[in-house]
Amino acid sequence: MPGRTATRPAAGPAWDTVEPGRRGQSALVTAAVLLGVPGLVLTGMRVLPPADDAAALVASFVPYAIPLLGLALGCLLVALVRARRRARMAVPLAVVAVLLAAQLSWQLPYLVPDDRPVVGPAFGLLSLNTYKGEADPDQVLAATSRADVVVLVEVTPALVSALDARGWRDRFPFDAGASGGAVANTVVFSRYPLSGSRQFGSGSFDQWATTVDVPGTGPVALVAVHPCNPYCGEGRWAREHEDLRRVVAAELDRPLVVAGDFNAVVDHGPMQQLHRLGLRSAADLLGTGWAPTYPAGRALPPLLAIDHVLVDPALAVADLERVPVDGTDHLGLLAHVGRSS
Repeated sequence: MPGRTATRPAAGPAWDTVEPGRRGQSALVTAAVLLGVPGLVLTGMRVLPPADDAAALVASFVPYAIPLLGLALGCLLVALVRARRRARMAVPLAVVAVLLAAQLSWQLPYLVPDDRPVVGPAFGLLSLNTYKGEADPDQVLAATSRADVVVLVEVTPALVSALDARGWRDRFPFDAGASGGAVANTVVFSRYPLSGSRQFGSGSFDQWATTVDVPGTGPVALVAVHPCNPYCGEGRWAREHEDLRRVVAAELDRPLVVAGDFNAVVDHGPMQQLHRLGLRSAADLLGTGWAPTYPAGRALPPLLAIDHVLVDPALAVADLERVPVDGTDHLGLLAHVGRSS
């Protein structure tokens, strides 16, 4: 009609137009990547446990993938809500969610206590790395006030002499590794008789297998351990853990405790192998979850749970306590162990 101007529908953006991103979107995605990639690597190390030294060091931090992946998931969720094209954001979000679910499936069971009670009397066992014998002897003596059996790691003749001067042998007259004037690097002291004591492996540190005659419980096999850490190099960490696994497998015909400084967290391959042999950690049985013991005595709290008390199905754990001792870089572990129902 005359006098009227035809209106055309508004044209859409040209094919080569780039829509401006929302402010902060790139920062969210970048943060998710920086958090998610190490989370992915740590999760992979749980699925395929490394045996080489450098990778084993990194795998010590497998449980820390949970906060990394949780934060990455949060960043991606916010980015998804703000995204104009959400399909692109959904894929990495789903990947991170699966990784986080896998980590939680591994770690959450450690928060569920076992329902097997201790039947009859329990005996106290203290495990402590004394850091080249630098642990304060008075505090070591105090820490063992409720212990019947003690596993000391990185012991020196000077520390044993200092303990003996404080009446140590009056309480712990039996030992494996500190008799005849010689002091081994790892020593078992006991209120109860020991028999069949022997060193094993050809490792960097002395390790002992012995039998403790516990009143009311009977003979209990005890393996006192200190395999080399991944810093030792030359593949010794993996070899010495394999020596340990063979010794443990040979002791499974009777009640068994394996205690000491394992230089491994529960997510390391060697610890998973011991778990498959039927051993469970005291922390696991009590549902305490992540109980780091190293490094102690620093400005930051301990980060890694590398000291353990493991028991076989014939035994149960009544309680577990982390024990600080000045002069050492580890927390001790005091557990009360007895027959299971």
